[in-house]
Amino acid sequence: MYKNRKYDLVIVGGGIIGTYCAYHALRRGKSVLLLEKDAQPYEASFRNFGQAVPSGQALDSWFDYGRKSLKIYKDLQEEVDISVVKNGSWYVASDDQEMTLLEEMMQLFKDRDYTSRLYTASETLEINPHFKKEYVKGGLFIPEEASLNPLVMVHRVREFMIKNLGLHYHNLCPVIAVEKKRGIAMITTSKKQTFWGDQVILANGRDTQFLLPEHYPTAELKISKLQMMRLAPQKKILKSNILTGLTIRRYDSFKSCPSYSKIYTSSEQKQLQAKGIHILFKQADDGSIILGDSHEYVPAGEQANFGFEVSSEINEMMLAEAKRITSLENWTVDSTWAGFYLQGTQSEVFTKVVDDVIHIINGIGGKGMTTSPGFTAEYIQKLYS
Repeated sequence: MYKNRKYDLVIVGGGIIGTYCAYHALRRGKSVLLLEKDAQPYEASFRNFGQAVPSGQALDSWFDYGRKSLKIYKDLQEEVDISVVKNGSWYVASDDQEMTLLEEMMQLFKDRDYTSRLYTASETLEINPHFKKEYVKGGLFIPEEASLNPLVMVHRVREFMIKNLGLHYHNLCPVIAVEKKRGIAMITTSKKQTFWGDQVILANGRDTQFLLPEHYPTAELKISKLQMMRLAPQKKILKSNILTGLTIRRYDSFKSCPSYSKIYTSSEQKQLQAKGIHILFKQADDGSIILGDSHEYVPAGEQANFGFEVSSEINEMMLAEAKRITSLENWTVDSTWAGFYLQGTQSEVFTKVVDDVIHIINGIGGKGMTTSPGFTAEYIQKLYS
């Protein structure tokens, strides 16, 4: 099927970056082939919270990519159900320092015409009665933000492109070689298939050691391991994305606040931060609650050093902090898992062009769900301008 056909663009990797590169190229009338090595993609694009929160991004081009991504998601939702829920995001401050950061952030958002509203502790608790009174100093609500179901979103976008935009798609199709030949890209698969593209984009995630490994400098890339868990289905109480005090202290946007450099960190907070823990909540349609997460890092290509365990110590630390924040009717852990993503160490995303026709886009880190549609829109626009 499709053997030896030449395309305007061939994309290697069916995650969120590859999917939206395909989407934007197809919208521009280009012929596109998307190749996926597994039966279906299942890595970082699927093992995440599914929160589209530009409010957490550095207040530079990445904040803009996040806002553009929100628009892309919402516009696409008008054509096909990709699981977008326009539920907004709550940041909940646990002390006066974090509350000051929320006050400063509201002004920074106002300067950028990004709607937010600050709430007192009593107002926050009235709207979110499941929060514990002793935790809450106040909150900031961003109504424009949304959540998605990461288990289905990419698949639904891909199926939409196949049915409506002419995408050609191969799964179970590992690519073993990419090179420039006859002035264009030649792509060879493990099934001895050959495809040709005027351009090829490699968006193949954390496995950098297999395809053109010489172009992935270990000094510029690292792998992050996250732990998350799903709590048993229960009464629907979480109406929005919930981001808490440790998140305020972690997310890049808050580093632009005047008071950020002056905040004090307690010994208890330092213990959690040492494991990269900040607490997020999101309730799914079935009532289950996704809770996390933690962050550990190793250089690119050394993921074996993570081992294969899911740490019960880290899970217990997350649960203990979560119980300090909110009251739930059921804290039963139905499942727990680890996610892995590649992250740039010297730039927000790792891109490289090889021989004018091979484009590497990787290392977008934990902001892929929030920013990928907007970032790839700009990349494809520049590619075909």
